[in-house]
Amino acid sequence: MNPYWTIVQQRAAEYSLAHARPDAPLTAGLPVLAAHAADFSPLQTLHIAQFCLSVIVFEDCPAYLRTPAGIPDLDRLVPIGADALTVLTTAEDQRALFGRGLDEELRNVEDQVAGVARARSVVQKVLQQVPHGLKGRERMVNIIADLEGDPRAIAGVIGLTAAALREVARQQGPQPAAFWQ
Repeated sequence: MNPYWTIVQQRAAEYSLAHARPDAPLTAGLPVLAAHAADFSPLQTLHIAQFCLSVIVFEDCPAYLRTPAGIPDLDRLVPIGADALTVLTTAEDQRALFGRGLDEELRNVEDQVAGVARARSVVQKVLQQVPHGLKGRERMVNIIADLEGDPRAIAGVIGLTAAALREVARQQGPQPAAFWQ
């Protein structure tokens, strides 16, 4: 495996563990993303999201939250009405990644709504590529690369991934105390 993807895999494990508790805040994994953004770029934090979606969410999503084709259905995992709250909740803490605060996000609500809609589409497309193996992984990288220059969509993917991880954890129920040690 390419050394970069080994780093992504390790950070995805750390990020998903931060969101494994059903009561974890949506911002629980941001230090992992901040480290990745500092080492590489904010866009490349989406590789961590891609890994979490394709390995954790795809594998652990219960059947009733999937489409008839067996793909996790983002609309069931993270209802559309939750998008604005999901992203604005994480926006303040993402300022370290993108250099903006909640006040700026609130002034640009229309741009944020468009970014979240784009993010939702990207997350669902990534999930749809999982069954296609290596070719699907290659397409995932291209799907994510299309978000370059759109920090609101990047923030949206991060927020939606965190919410999906949290929902999958909630569906699995509480873990024994030894799991967290």
